[in-house]
Amino acid sequence: MACLSALSACAISRSEVVVPTQAGKQPETGTAVVLMPPVDARKFEAAPSNPSIPSLKEATQINDPQITTRALGRKRNTYGMAMGDVLLNPPQSASSLVGDAVKAGLRDGGYRVVEANDPAYAAAPQINVRINEFWTWVTPGFSSIKLDNRTNLSLDGNLPGLPSPATVEVHETKGYFAITESEWAPFIDTALAKVREKVRLLVTPKTAALPAATR
Repeated sequence: MACLSALSACAISRSEVVVPTQAGKQPETGTAVVLMPPVDARKFEAAPSNPSIPSLKEATQINDPQITTRALGRKRNTYGMAMGDVLLNPPQSASSLVGDAVKAGLRDGGYRVVEANDPAYAAAPQINVRINEFWTWVTPGFSSIKLDNRTNLSLDGNLPGLPSPATVEVHETKGYFAITESEWAPFIDTALAKVREKVRLLVTPKTAALPAATR
């Protein structure tokens, strides 16, 4: 009973979590590229009918960027009723998490992501990122409960070979016996790891398939 009471209290209240940062090793050589800070274009609603739409327990805060930029998801009870919020602990934000995942993907693909103090910065191609979706929600079930994350990013810029705009989409899901506060950060980290990998695949130069050997 005490455990159930504690879980119920956590579901009702707002939680702040720290999500691991995706970090890729900067290549010593390779094409320099500038990654602009991602634009958080997510739209929050006061009481959406679909849990995949960003929302907050306090409807008066859905237009407060100090809250929405850190919002990651919404808790729900066993009946599917929306409860407390899950926010990032400052200074983390949705933009910083996504930006780090995209940066790691670029580095994994062999690109040097440079800052303003780098001599290559001025002439380097730029990549802009728009966060259309980045949200995690709870779906109750009969014998288990699950977390879902949907991420949708638009990338554009003047990097040779990068379609403009390019889309990066991820849908991550995982079932649990019970979802505690400690489950959120690792789950979101797995979604960001998939974002990182999709960016790597997007920017890695494609090579033509070699013809089959003549027998």
